[in-house]
Amino acid sequence: MNRRLIALISGPALFLLIAALPTPAGMPEAAKMTAAIALWIAAWWITEPVNLAVTSLLPLVLFPLCGVAPLKSVSGEFGNEIIFLFIAGFFFGKTIERWQLHRRIALRMVYWLGSNPSRTVLGFMLATGFISMWISNTATAVMMTPVAIAVASSNRSNQDGSSDNFKKALLLGVGYACSIGGLATIIGTPTNAIFISFVRQKMGAEVSFWQWFMFGFPFALSLLLICWVLLVRMFPLGTSAGNSKNTRDAIRADLSMLGKVTLPEQRLMVLFGAVILAWITGSLLWYDKVAHCNDTVVAVSGAILLFLVPSGEPRKPLLDWDTAEKIPWGIILLFGGGLALAKGFDQSGLAAWMGEQMKSLSTLSHALILLSVLTVVVLLSEVASNIATASMMMPVLAALAVSIGAHPFGLLLSATMAASFGFGLPVATAPNTIVYSSGYLTTRDMARAGFLLDGLAILLLLAFLYGLLPLVWGIHV
Repeated sequence: MNRRLIALISGPALFLLIAALPTPAGMPEAAKMTAAIALWIAAWWITEPVNLAVTSLLPLVLFPLCGVAPLKSVSGEFGNEIIFLFIAGFFFGKTIERWQLHRRIALRMVYWLGSNPSRTVLGFMLATGFISMWISNTATAVMMTPVAIAVASSNRSNQDGSSDNFKKALLLGVGYACSIGGLATIIGTPTNAIFISFVRQKMGAEVSFWQWFMFGFPFALSLLLICWVLLVRMFPLGTSAGNSKNTRDAIRADLSMLGKVTLPEQRLMVLFGAVILAWITGSLLWYDKVAHCNDTVVAVSGAILLFLVPSGEPRKPLLDWDTAEKIPWGIILLFGGGLALAKGFDQSGLAAWMGEQMKSLSTLSHALILLSVLTVVVLLSEVASNIATASMMMPVLAALAVSIGAHPFGLLLSATMAASFGFGLPVATAPNTIVYSSGYLTTRDMARAGFLLDGLAILLLLAFLYGLLPLVWGIHV
């Protein structure tokens, strides 16, 4: 029996097993069926016998058939307003890619910072992290990895092995920065939106672009710098590694090929800058003065303008539908499936029942509980989709927070960010896979650096939750 067939059978088998077991005391029948469905979905999300987006459609079928929730209620989650915020973000990302603006920004930042091997690595990481704040982690990795390979290949071999170390540090830095940069903004990675949507629906709390940025950006920047220090120490670059002149010549040649800033790039920078400015000022100054306006309305308005603003080339707007069709629509379905699963947990009573079972954890300190949650989520994200991990954990952790008398934001935010770590294995994230495919890295290289970075990221996040969260959000974990 081949691996895919085993994976296909595992989901329905777990579903039937849970459905056939007696219902535990105090658990509603709908809650038991929700648990069975969740195990089926989790099994397929982890083993991937079919595309993750296809698995995400299961709630539309299984929840109504099993009496968990009506179809209208479940399907509504696939049209959640946060999903449209991300669709708008994808449109901007595709437009930035179309006119090569991301490549220009990246090369310019690396050129400014890359005067020696360690600064070259830092320049690549800062450029990659910045771009990943606005476009998908995968697209960022696809764009930056060839540039990094070209720079790595321009270095002469050294007997002390420092040239190989430079290649490893550079490629790992790019891969990790793709995941880290996405933590800085709401639209940086879909797991952030899982949190935003969950707290809006279940707690009636609004988290604006600016609020997230005030916490996410300092954390992402701190983790990026820690990652850089870790890589240059773990893979010593020596004094001659990364021949600075060759590196700068390679980057200068790429910049020369791009030429001067084009009219489409100028117009895109103005439009995207206006959207970012509206996001930042909206929650502070004017959202409450315009009825029903929020980050999603601003983002969609900007996305529509992409199709209307002329690029300066004949009959070409900044974005056309042929380009827009290439956004990762499967991610949208995956996101919707995660929201639907969370709704099932809540509506069936499963989340409340699980919370009751977790009351015994109230004897532990909040810090120890947070540490345990972060460790579990990071380990899970090494083998499962980040979105899937966040989606599965949100309702469970919300119930846990109620049981132990903690503010739910601490647990939920920590799990959301931890789901984006996954630095240890090539299969953990798409950026990891892409940089691993360069041929410069071994699984051991990534595991050595990645699992240590996982641990450092967990400790840093704990420090930020206790130190910065009370200052920027007024919330004590």
